[in-house]
Amino acid sequence: MSSDEVKVTGAPAKRPKHRRMRDMALSMAVLLVPLGLFYVMWDWAASDRQVSVVDTSEDRASATALGLDVIEPELSPDWKPISSALEVDEETVILRTGWYSPDGDGLQLVQTNGEMSAVNEKLDGAGEPVEAAGLQWAAYDLGDNEAWVTELPGSTVVLTADPEGIDELPELAEGVAAGAAA
Repeated sequence: MSSDEVKVTGAPAKRPKHRRMRDMALSMAVLLVPLGLFYVMWDWAASDRQVSVVDTSEDRASATALGLDVIEPELSPDWKPISSALEVDEETVILRTGWYSPDGDGLQLVQTNGEMSAVNEKLDGAGEPVEAAGLQWAAYDLGDNEAWVTELPGSTVVLTADPEGIDELPELAEGVAAGAAA
């Protein structure tokens, strides 16, 4: 062998291996499986939400003593009262009760012996007619939530719900109608 000749030893250079769809799918699975497990665990941990239930009997009794015909809605035990407030302004009595629905949404039941505008100044005009639980309601779009209003003997009832809870207004209306009939 001459000094100008170089002897090459070893394997010839290989071309880069092409990625196959199977390889990409496995790579994605490595990423998505832990994310899916995290989501399932988070949903499981959050499914047993505990809410603070309040006793509304004192505010209801005070409102009754002030002349408001208070309606105790007949709802399933899955509905939880989470807030209660009584407002008195001269002759007008307003009783507000917040409810936590079975689907986890917040709704409010307001009863007053005054005008509906005393409950919310946006409640003006006739509203859109809605029939629920055998009662005629007027529906109002308040921008950030929806309200249903009906007149019952001795009180005006206003139901409000955030956008997530609008589908539960009929169930709350049924509870109010059943409570009013009792």
